[in-house]
Amino acid sequence: MNIDDLKSNWNSISFPPGYGGVPETAELMSRVRAGRVSTLRDRLASISFALTMLCLMGVLIMIPYFAATPTLAILAICFFIFIGSLHLRNYLRVRRLNFSIMSVREALAAVCAIETSRVRLKAIAMTLAFPLLLYMCFTFSSLYGHLMFYGCLAGGVIGATIGFFINRKSMTIIREMRRQLSDSEATDKN
Repeated sequence: MNIDDLKSNWNSISFPPGYGGVPETAELMSRVRAGRVSTLRDRLASISFALTMLCLMGVLIMIPYFAATPTLAILAICFFIFIGSLHLRNYLRVRRLNFSIMSVREALAAVCAIETSRVRLKAIAMTLAFPLLLYMCFTFSSLYGHLMFYGCLAGGVIGATIGFFINRKSMTIIREMRRQLSDSEATDKN
């Protein structure tokens, strides 16, 4: 094949409609400066921050129950404060990650520490939440009627399902961070 055939073949390549090509470097840099590019670290931090705010909301929701069930309100508020503080600690650890000044090995160790911390937090939260949920179901059903027991169980199942998907998303992000860092470490060794 000669050069003219190559040119004609190259010119005949068609791009799909709406293909804008590779974004310009200046456009990409302006998106980064404006904060419109979300990194894996930012997404993981936003999940931890949202969980911290959810725990704060749990504290606020339980305050009105002091009049009817002070023991349940105190236990639930202590649970939400404890778990919320652990999520806040994770959020601050993730926000402190600065891959641009860390070596690949340090960054990989930090990501593994965050993953270990999240696994421990999940185990602690599930261990403490299950008896609290049962106590909450029985207390509410004795106060508000037996149908409230089924409502509490349904709420527990819905909450566990939502928690499962949140945990899956955050663990996917952590695995992707580890994979990218492992790939970087492998290329650095070569």
